[in-house]
Amino acid sequence: MNIHSFTVGPFQEHTYILWDEVSKDAIVIDPGGENDKVRAYLKEHELKLSAIYSTHGHIDHIAGAHELSKLYEVPYYLNKNDEFLLEDLPTICKYFGFPEVIKPKVAGTVQAGDLIKVGKHELKILETPGHTPGGVCFLGEKDIFVGDTLFYGSIGRTDLPGGNTDLLLSSIQTQLLTLPGDVCVHCGHGSKTTIEREKERNPFLKRGSRFF
Repeated sequence: MNIHSFTVGPFQEHTYILWDEVSKDAIVIDPGGENDKVRAYLKEHELKLSAIYSTHGHIDHIAGAHELSKLYEVPYYLNKNDEFLLEDLPTICKYFGFPEVIKPKVAGTVQAGDLIKVGKHELKILETPGHTPGGVCFLGEKDIFVGDTLFYGSIGRTDLPGGNTDLLLSSIQTQLLTLPGDVCVHCGHGSKTTIEREKERNPFLKRGSRFF
């Protein structure tokens, strides 16, 4: 599976395009805006966008969803427990001084055990609430797309509406750190990492830390 990322917006969020070399089937994960980059890449590689997904409902991970979904006439998916976050978009845009972000139409939820096809490849949905109530991760054979659940040397913040530190740590421990160590972790911001590195070095996951 081919993986391409763009860093977009004032929060420097990573938008991912995943695609199959043979079928040219593609999906977008976490459309954070600057859709001209996404459109240009899809056109350059002659890709067929089939769906759009978000790991969670924060503005920097959904800002481009409405436009892309409408332009390519493809469905947009978000875990149902994060749909409430979309209702606050006007307030959030005003607070940060952002241009208006149109609320995307959610075609359906993504939940634990769902399998997403990208050509011959599959991604499995893992539910990882904590950063938000409806946070999910997308697990491939050797890659996982975690949004803001886990970072290189850190974890997602939990001081925003719906955040829960204990729940986030439980999600990371039970859903992520149980994966093989060589799984590559593609984060919503910053550098990518591996499960092994975070097990061994992430200070937020060490026993005895104030978070664990």
